[in-house]
Amino acid sequence: MKPVLWLFGLPSSGKTTLSRDLRDHLQAAGTPVVLLDGDDLRSGLCADLGYSDADRSENLRRAGHLAQLLAAQGNTVICAFVTPKEHHRELVRQILGERVKFIHIDCPLEVCVARDVKGLYAKAAAQQMTGTQDGFEAPLRADLGIRTDNTTVPRALDRLLAALKEP
Repeated sequence: MKPVLWLFGLPSSGKTTLSRDLRDHLQAAGTPVVLLDGDDLRSGLCADLGYSDADRSENLRRAGHLAQLLAAQGNTVICAFVTPKEHHRELVRQILGERVKFIHIDCPLEVCVARDVKGLYAKAAAQQMTGTQDGFEAPLRADLGIRTDNTTVPRALDRLLAALKEP
């Protein structure tokens, strides 16, 4: 069974950028790889879900089971989801077991707000937003942490590739 890398962190922390670069690198090397991104799943498979804790749990449950199926078919799976609470990460861990590697994409909130490529933080005052009104819990355990405010994308990519090689 192939590994599943689960990149999680605040919106605009760099999850999507790093996961796309990793996917592209692995594809260029001939590795079967699938990227599951939270925004993409919420526009289709999970379009019926909101942002309550119950809906977030269901979104991540669906993503975890999809990742499990894809990994069982021989794909390296990269997942990029905010996954804000420890109980969400535990749910994913229960579904994926030992094959999941949690990668905390760590970035200070003020840097994420400055990046705000999707305009999410600008809209946060009007709705529940992870990292502002709705908290983000720092992980109790992660297989790797990458601070994206003080490293380059190529260095972060090197660390992700090294994590894939670890048992």
